[in-house]
Amino acid sequence: MVGEIALLIKGLDTAFNLVQASIKKKKEVQQMGAEISGFFHQKEAIEEKIVEVRKHGREAYIGSPLQEAMDIQNQEDRIAGMMTEIGKEYSRQGKSPQWQKIQRNAIRIQKDRNFRYQMRTKQQRIAVQKKNDLSLAYKILAGLFVLAIGIAGLIFILIT
Repeated sequence: MVGEIALLIKGLDTAFNLVQASIKKKKEVQQMGAEISGFFHQKEAIEEKIVEVRKHGREAYIGSPLQEAMDIQNQEDRIAGMMTEIGKEYSRQGKSPQWQKIQRNAIRIQKDRNFRYQMRTKQQRIAVQKKNDLSLAYKILAGLFVLAIGIAGLIFILIT
């Protein structure tokens, strides 16, 4: 796990540097598409890995929890800083409406993803509940069958 995160951080650093170099060269935003896409891809990969580590309780780092928290915060700060720089670059080039549209679309896409995730989770919970209910019904039927045999046996003993 430590190696995966280290590789992802290295990839994010590379993408970060490529975007910064493109901004320094005063490239048009459309020309920086590959660099920006690479940055977003690496950003998403790091965020997913952090969520996975937190969700599954895995050890992501060797060392103190304070160091882990600092590393995560540093990455989140760098990502936020780069997002601000990209937004400023769109503004500098007079493309603020495009950046705002991109941000609105990102919010919409995230809402759609969250909704699909919630629906999938709800469907999984329903499936598990159905399975548990069916298992309980079989257990009750088996218990009733054993009880009926016991009562029949008791009646047979009492009659004879």
